[in-house]
Parts: sequence; structure tokens; C-alpha cells
Amino acid sequence: MAKETDIIKQKLEIVEFLRGYLTLLPAGKNFKALCPFHGEKTPSFIVSPDRQMWHCFGCGAGGDIFKFIMLYEHLEFPEALKFLAERAGIQIQSLNPAQQREFGVLYDITDTAKRMYKEALPKNREAQEYLKSRGLHLDTVEEFELGYAEGGEWLTLRLLKEGYDIETIVRAGLAQKNTRGLYRDKFQERIMFPIANQVGKTVAFTGRILPSALERMQAQGMTMEPPKYLNSPDSLIFNKSKILYGFDKSKQAIHETKSVLIVEGQMDMLLAWQSGVKNVVAVSGTALTPNHLERLRRFADTVVVSFDNDEAGLKALERALDYFHSFDFHVKVIGLGSHKDPADACLADPEFLKKAIEWAKPAMQYILDVYFTPSSYKKHDIPAQKRVLRHLLQKVQPLRSAVEQNIWLQEIAKRSGIREHALLEELASLEVSRSTGGEEETVSNPVPHSKEGTQGELIARRLLALALTRKGFLDTLKVNSTLLPSAYREMLEHPDSEAIGFLELESSYEFGGLDEAKLEKEFHDLFGRLESGVLRERKIILQEQLKEAQSAHDDKRVAELLSEFSEVMKKIDTLSK
Repeated sequence: MAKETDIIKQKLEIVEFLRGYLTLLPAGKNFKALCPFHGEKTPSFIVSPDRQMWHCFGCGAGGDIFKFIMLYEHLEFPEALKFLAERAGIQIQSLNPAQQREFGVLYDITDTAKRMYKEALPKNREAQEYLKSRGLHLDTVEEFELGYAEGGEWLTLRLLKEGYDIETIVRAGLAQKNTRGLYRDKFQERIMFPIANQVGKTVAFTGRILPSALERMQAQGMTMEPPKYLNSPDSLIFNKSKILYGFDKSKQAIHETKSVLIVEGQMDMLLAWQSGVKNVVAVSGTALTPNHLERLRRFADTVVVSFDNDEAGLKALERALDYFHSFDFHVKVIGLGSHKDPADACLADPEFLKKAIEWAKPAMQYILDVYFTPSSYKKHDIPAQKRVLRHLLQKVQPLRSAVEQNIWLQEIAKRSGIREHALLEELASLEVSRSTGGEEETVSNPVPHSKEGTQGELIARRLLALALTRKGFLDTLKVNSTLLPSAYREMLEHPDSEAIGFLELESSYEFGGLDEAKLEKEFHDLFGRLESGVLRERKIILQEQLKEAQSAHDDKRVAELLSEFSEVMKKIDTLSK
């Protein structure tokens, strides 16, 4: 739908459109406002008319006109597309009226199916006993509108009587054609968990097969065992990579606590909720994706997770850490003791999970505890030491908080006995691997390390943002671009990139209210600090190289290094004056 979205953006100039929702004030060549997505007293919501984009430096939300209206009006993309197309006065060619009606029909039929499943639950004794045996209370069952699917053609026939055609029933993922060409219900003898979108509209289901049904199928010698949990297929209104189970109910508690407990399945989520842990969501039938984390990041800065206490659990935690750190989450790990999952823990002791969350360890501490044991870290085995330290530094490297990164570097230095500056050099030599392992999705903030990183990166980021306010500053930076970290040099060479567009917004946010004299002083101070930092890093490297050359009795190399060292010290001395 790129053609229609581009036309809409051309017709609806973002600043004029947002004036209908916000009070916009000039901020350099951009505009600023109080963010509508979180409470604030100082404007941190910046709009760029040139880039046709916006970003809030308070809560981290950002995007184009479509993203704004989806968040502000609580719309899914098709609904936002229709809304903006009407405002722009254009017809949507790739989404004709019949297709537009289809969204409404799918919402209606899914809601009708939920009602039918819900009405069927009290009539099935085994389903009720199963939920009771799992520890679910009646009020929890009612609040989350659990139901029961009889199977066969039970639901299909009722939906046909309600006036829905078979094609719509199939498109909604509620029925499917079997090998004999007959339409049968997709969910057979299953407890039904309705899945809602962010605004509470039912869009899909997860069905948990009853134990007796599974036993009967196994006894019949089925060649392929049915899945214990079965999810609705993706549809026009449901995309499992974007929806977290329970988020519509838990988002307020997540916002209030600024933290979220992520569990694996519906039963874990429901029993955690029932035990009083309201800031909980479940990922069911898919891995975590950037869509999930981007949505959670607007509400929380801390993630609490639970993994099995074995090698597979450790690897899963390490993979998750890289993923969470790319969104600047602080990650904690809870221990479940002898319990196999959160649901089991809540069933055994309703207060257990609350205590476990209270006592949760920072994930990096948990990982260091595992690796710094006599069996894993052998101080007299240099190759083994290097492997462990490089592995741990790769876990520290993606941290977007300079403070948090420094804390764990100090801890690694303390436990390993390796000097911190040596760890920093090793860290600088490592290549960053940011593998998210989910669907491809652009992170809303494309600038390396966001607002955090090493001291040099922090200075480079602020300096480049400041340079974007004045051509003279930018020209100076281009002439001296070798002082910048490689990622920032690349940004400087590509002025039309998304990263530069983001920094332009940040520039308006940071420097929009400063006068010329203050801007000039800030630029020269930052430039001096950048140059000094580069020289001091070179000084440390030269000192190490000198020790090596002297130990090797390489007089020629020593002389060359001393000459360079002298020049570096002169420049540092000049800058300090």
C-alpha cells in the first residue's frame, strides 16, 4: 500500500495535521509540543516538517502521521489508513470498499464466536473441572472470557445461522476444509482463550485441547499428534508478531510500575494476574518481536523474565538479553525453585511469584554468577579466560546505558582480575552483532546506542546533533570527521539517512531554546572534549605498545613510539590550556 500511504503523506502535511491534536511551538526549523502519550510538563515531542516525522524524547514513541493516529485514536493500520484517506480526500485503490467492510465483518464474527464459546463452557463439565484443576477462579475465567469449543461442525453451523457465509468463517480462522472437502471447526474439544488487541477488541483465539480428547486421539493411533495449544492463523485483524496476550488488561499496571513480567503462555499469565501480579503479559505461539518490545518500551523500562535453571535456559536468557538491550530495557531474572513454570508456582503458593519478582537478580549478575565459577573460569588457562571474557563483553556491548555498561565492566574486572582499561580495549575491538531473531522491523531510534554508549559516543552524538543547527558547525565537523567514531562518520556522510533525520529532531529538542553565544560555546567545548578523548585513548594504547617494544628490546620501534607519544602529549597539554 506504499502508493496510497505516500499520497496521503503528501496531502496531509504533518505539522498542520498535528495542530488539530496538539499545540505546536517553534523549535528551530522544527516544532515541539507536550507529548500526548505520557504526562509531562516540559515539551519533549518534536515534529519535523522536512522529514514528515515525529519523536518524543520523553517516552520514546515516534514515527510518521500513520503511527501518530494509530496511537492517538487506538486504531489498527487498516483503520488508520481509511481514516487518513478520508481526511486527505482520496480513494484507496488497493483497499476497495468490499475489503474495507471485511475488517468490520472479521471483528464482528470473532466477537460472535467468543460469545458462543463462552456460552458453551458452563455446559461442559470436563472443561470446567480442567480449569479448576489448574487453579483458575471463576472470576478470572469470567474476566478473561474463557470458553469452550465442542468441535465437529458445532461453531460453523451456528455462525451460518447467524448470517455469516462460509468464506468469512474460514478467513476468520474459525473453520477449515478437511481432506474430504467438508468444512469443520478449526478448534476441536478445546478450552478457548480469546486474544484481544491493544484496545480490547477480540481478534483471535488460542485453544488448549482437553486431556481426554488428546488421550482418545492417541488411542485411535493418529499418525500426527495434535498440538496441545492451537492458535488462530494470522488474518487481516490478527498478527501474532504484534499482539501480546493480556496486554489490553495489564497495560495500565505496566505503565504504573514501569516494569513488565513476560511469561510464555496464557495459563502462566492468568495465574500470575490472579495472584496479584497485574503487570504481566504472555507471548504465545511466537517468539518476541521488535513490535512486541517497541510497544512495551512505551510503558516500561524494566523486564522481568524466567528461564529454566539449566544450560538451555542460560542460552535462551543470553539470546533474550541482546534483544532486550537493543530497546534499552533493564532485565531481571526470577528463580522459580522447584516449580516448572510461573503457573505451577502460583498454584502451589499464590504469594510465591510476588516474592520472586521482589528478589529478582539483574540478568547480567545472574550470567556473571554462572560464568565466574571455578569450573567455567580458569585463571591459569589463558585461552579459556579469553573465551569467557570476550563472550561476556559481547553481552555488555549492546547495553545502551553508559552507566549500566560501566557497572558491569567494573564487575567483570573485579571478578576476572583483568584491568578495566584492558577490558575497554578488548570491548572496542569486538564487532557488534545485533541479531534479534524475530521478524525484521526497523527500531524507531536508528541512531547507534541511542542516548547512551561510551563517553566518546555520547560526545559525538551530542556534537553531531548540535552541528545540525548551524552550517558552520557542520563544516567544521566534516573537516575533522576522523575524530568521530565510525558509526557517526558514516552518518555524517549520508545526510539523507533516517539516523540523521532522527538527530535533527533531537537537535531541536536539545538546542531549540539556546542563543547563539551558548550554542557557540557548547560546540567548541564538545569539540575540545572529543579531540581530547581521542588523544587520551591513543596515549593509553601507545603506553601499552611502548611496554611491549621495550620488553622485546626493539629500539627502533621504541623511538618511533616515543616520538608519537611526545606529539600526543603536546596536543593534550595544549587542549588542557
